Amino acid sequence: MGNSTIFSGLKVTLFGHASVMLEADGLRFYIDPFVLPKSVEAADAILYTHGHFDHCVPAPSITNQNTISIGHGCKLPGRVIEIGGRENVKGAVVEAVHAYNISKPFHPKGSGAGYLVQFKSVRAYHAGDTDFIPEMKDIRCDLALLPIGGTYTMNVNEAVAAVEAINPKVVVPMHYNYLDGTSASPEEFRKLVVERMAGKVDVRILLP
Repeated sequence: MGNSTIFSGLKVTLFGHASVMLEADGLRFYIDPFVLPKSVEAADAILYTHGHFDHCVPAPSITNQNTISIGHGCKLPGRVIEIGGRENVKGAVVEAVHAYNISKPFHPKGSGAGYLVQFKSVRAYHAGDTDFIPEMKDIRCDLALLPIGGTYTMNVNEAVAAVEAINPKVVVPMHYNYLDGTSASPEEFRKLVVERMAGKVDVRILLP
């Protein structure tokens, strides 16, 4: 296990927490770049899911004059995207989808977003900070990045239910074992997904 994996031409790198890099078709997208290594390459686009300190942060080390920043509920981005909105970024299509808490106060509905990113041959979903919500039954993707840490987001069992609703080919757990209150076992998540989905969903645990 490393901190990156490749599926259908898409390279996914998890830097830690919910900070992710997606690379496909010669493009490089970063999502919520709160955690970054010292040596990184510039982004074609930076996507921000919401305005909390551990997601919406300046990222000069990955920004140049050609970088496009997009966000919902975050004051940093150059482009604000609403839920249901779409942006074309150099041939890839970014769509903002709902991400919110149902029974927690941390992420009210409308305050944050998840993202679907459609590359030429693969579609990725970064769920953002969210519970298992009804809108997930309408998500169609090849690869899903789902939070499992609980407290602020879904816990392991809720994330397994999200996998059942979304039915991706590959799922990567994120947003766990970083902040206080986000302790979770990705191995337990994988075990439950394999059991519930009869081995039809590939769980890839990335270790920053």
